[in-house]
Amino acid sequence: MPDDFNRLLTVGSVPPPSSALEAVHIDLGPDHPTRPGLVTIPVLVEEGSLTRAKVEIGYLHRGPEKLFEARDYRQLIMLASRHDWQAPFVGELGAALVVERAMGLVCPPRVTWIRTLLLEFSRISSHLAFLSWLPYAAHDTGTSHALHASLASSHILWEKLTGNRVHPMVTRIGGISVDVDSGWSDLLLEWLGEAAVLGESLQQILNSPEMRRRTRGIAALGPDDVDAFGLSGPVARAAGVPLDERHQPGHLAHDDLSPAPVDAPTDGDTFSRFSWLIAEIAQSADLCRQVLGILPGVEGPLDTHLPTVVRAPRGTTWSSLEAPWGTAGYLLVSNGGPTPGRLALRTPTFADVAALEHALPGTRLDDVPAAIASLGWTLGDLDK
Repeated sequence: MPDDFNRLLTVGSVPPPSSALEAVHIDLGPDHPTRPGLVTIPVLVEEGSLTRAKVEIGYLHRGPEKLFEARDYRQLIMLASRHDWQAPFVGELGAALVVERAMGLVCPPRVTWIRTLLLEFSRISSHLAFLSWLPYAAHDTGTSHALHASLASSHILWEKLTGNRVHPMVTRIGGISVDVDSGWSDLLLEWLGEAAVLGESLQQILNSPEMRRRTRGIAALGPDDVDAFGLSGPVARAAGVPLDERHQPGHLAHDDLSPAPVDAPTDGDTFSRFSWLIAEIAQSADLCRQVLGILPGVEGPLDTHLPTVVRAPRGTTWSSLEAPWGTAGYLLVSNGGPTPGRLALRTPTFADVAALEHALPGTRLDDVPAAIASLGWTLGDLDK
């Protein structure tokens, strides 16, 4: 470690490793996804501001890319559900999509509509979790309690649909193992309404004079940084770069939906990133309602006939989808056998954290929690 660092910022619940540097713990609240695990950031602080920063990750590395190689194609989908526990359905869906592309499979229409619905549902709950820092930092206990209750309700919804509260594990190659009935649809509509009200409360907190002071102009990332660090999702959109995998042809059923436009600032700073996360809650809720209106008229099976042993043809296949924090990519290398030769993950929060080193210098130490909260990560997604 360079000698000129004089502070060690720690994010997470694990005690920091021994270090000669003065440790400063960053607490983003009990519901924030950065709490499990550990990320350390050695920094140089001069006159109250950071002039250098280096993000150190890898404390929770579990090696899923090597584990994929020891799983057959049906099994690896369940393993993929576990690398981003704020949006586990997105992980299992992405793994299935790349295998299906390699095999040339086309899912039945009802499967695609259900997958689209659950993807957008996942996006909303993930955004809410990362936005939990706002009421926590503003000491707004009412909104904090409402947000916590909303996240708990989302787990109950998953349990009612799939039997599992966190990891759905319902995606299958060529299909899905659960159907959406009218009863569950009504529960989801009720939850979406509550999430919309919660989004309005979060926007009020963000617009308060104190929170504007803590987020405006803080840790800004511009269009050039989007290219340099491979940023995507709401971070790129907040910088004025309209990257969104959902606009690509064939991204699930999004071609047949009309997403509501997002009216949020594009200054690339912490305020803009929070604004996009909040605005996308309403946008994804609208997409969910559209799907729920279409789904009753879409009939058909929920699976595709497959051989007893699934094999992807020899070759290399790339597939991507719009995860809550941006482009989640899957590179499948098949040798023609029943297990992948390699399945490599391109996780969006890895790019966010790489950009954090660039964004933090110039930030006052007191404003660092806001900057980190607006470039969030989950350890499974980051340390994969």
